[in-house]
Amino acid sequence: MDPVGYELCDSQDGKGGGVRATRGFDAGETVMIGVLEGDVAHNDSHATQVSRTRWARHGGLGPKVNHSCSPNCGVELNATGACDFVARRSIADGEEITFDYAMRNYSIEHFPEGCLCGAPNCRGSVTGWKDLPEQRKADYEGLVAPYLLEIDQEAAGLPAPV
Repeated sequence: MDPVGYELCDSQDGKGGGVRATRGFDAGETVMIGVLEGDVAHNDSHATQVSRTRWARHGGLGPKVNHSCSPNCGVELNATGACDFVARRSIADGEEITFDYAMRNYSIEHFPEGCLCGAPNCRGSVTGWKDLPEQRKADYEGLVAPYLLEIDQEAAGLPAPV
């Protein structure tokens, strides 16, 4: 069995390269452990939100994981503040590993082209958490960055979750 469980894959379906599973993963299993390279001053096309007011660069193959509007992974923050990828459902050997960029970024302004994910429920553009419908947010429950929920609570005038 491949101890890592993933590898870089070439461009496919008009998208850039991505990351694919080299073994199967069960729902709830950690697929990839996130690593931070360092903070950046503000949000940009390669930055990842890592708190309500902080952005950073992820290292390793994390930045190569493509967006999907129907992702097979969600995110959980690890002890370093980086996002681990966790399987939302079973992932087959050879399947591309994906997540919804809205699972860790409240606002996304750096993807002017339309979404290329090809999912049946594709939103047509890569959007942030603030732009997701409530049902989509509910579908992602438990596998999104907790600071997104705090921002939603504040926007609704409610106390932040404990």
